[in-house]
Amino acid sequence: MPAMEMPHEEKQPIEWEDTMFELNRVHHNKLITWIIEDTTSKKKNMDLIHEVKLGSVKKIRIINDKNSEHPMQHPIHLHGQRFLVLVENGKSNQHLGWKDTVLVPAGSTIDILVEFTNPGDWMMHCHIAEHLESGMMMMFTTR
Repeated sequence: MPAMEMPHEEKQPIEWEDTMFELNRVHHNKLITWIIEDTTSKKKNMDLIHEVKLGSVKKIRIINDKNSEHPMQHPIHLHGQRFLVLVENGKSNQHLGWKDTVLVPAGSTIDILVEFTNPGDWMMHCHIAEHLESGMMMMFTTR
């Protein structure tokens, strides 16, 4: 099959904010553990399992600490459910639409409203494969 070339009429920058290129070059998922932590219970990653009643609607605040060891944005993905992004950094979202993933830039706080209508065990995780593999995931159990 011949190679296809896609013409690009305009160059747009890639939306990415990670400026730690040298640190990224020498680190890998065996050297760093990415964490999702419940600020109330202090449980982390797969020790963090929230039981949620089927049909309930929950507001969840996601805080990406800009003072972490390696601050960067994280695309947070929720399996099996859908949510609305209500607030980004204190500003109401005027363009509501159902999602299963939200990009949370370093230093940002995002409020989502999850509709738990699908029974089962559902993972929430960073959609960067290396972060998921190094532990950045938690679970919702909906019954």
